[in-house]
Amino acid sequence: MKILDKGVIAPSFMDFQLPTDFAKKALYYTVQSGHFYCTDQYAVERDSISQYLLLYVCSGSFYAETPTDSVIAGADEIILLDCCHHHRYGCKTAGDFLWFHYNGNSSDAYYTQLHDKTGILYNGSQAAMSRPWFQNVLAQGKRMPANESLISLNIDRILTGLTMPSQPTGPSNQVLDPALSYISQNYDHPLSLEELAALCSISTSHFIRIFKRQLNCTPHEYVLLYRIRQSKNLLISSSYTVEEIAEKCGFNSPSHFARAFKKINALTPTEFRSVQF
Repeated sequence: MKILDKGVIAPSFMDFQLPTDFAKKALYYTVQSGHFYCTDQYAVERDSISQYLLLYVCSGSFYAETPTDSVIAGADEIILLDCCHHHRYGCKTAGDFLWFHYNGNSSDAYYTQLHDKTGILYNGSQAAMSRPWFQNVLAQGKRMPANESLISLNIDRILTGLTMPSQPTGPSNQVLDPALSYISQNYDHPLSLEELAALCSISTSHFIRIFKRQLNCTPHEYVLLYRIRQSKNLLISSSYTVEEIAEKCGFNSPSHFARAFKKINALTPTEFRSVQF
């Protein structure tokens, strides 16, 4: 179809998709997709549409702005936008990009997870590896009927890849190892951010940032989940009382243990112990 957007040039293409009811209920699905080649005149500004936009830069550079973010993306980088809020994006220097508007499945939760961790710009090896998956989404979007399961699978691959840290580039990637090893051996004792950061020879604020970026959780969340995991093993494999297990797993009281356990597992420790695995 002919594309009338200013700054879009040949051999650009764009397609619309018509997702089935099943796709809307159970899958990630696309509603529009394309591959645009652009001059520096290309620009889009919207108040709101109820969709997400994934954009993979093949060449050139592109900008994107939201009420909370402002980024410039180059080749092999990805922009993810929540189009429910005012946004603008366009071509800063001539280039081309793959893109699709999508929704469905756990789109909201994934966006929140990714945005809280990184913002709207993604780069590194995981972003660069996503190009074939973008191409698969666009290829299926051209078909009639489209393979909606395959579209969903490739969108999931993209989003999953973006949640993972880039491939290690040096010894700094082991910076958290001393703290993680210490937690595994001392989870039954009180643990402070200051001592964990000191084990890694970095400041507390830097420790928290690296921890969140590499493990997708805060140090406090990690310690809590580690303790809960150990408590499950003891509930199933030992005859210790719930009170004894709370103490052995580092909880400051049985009531704290019971509340935390139920919040995470939707079962009390006693109820969990009665489940037949």
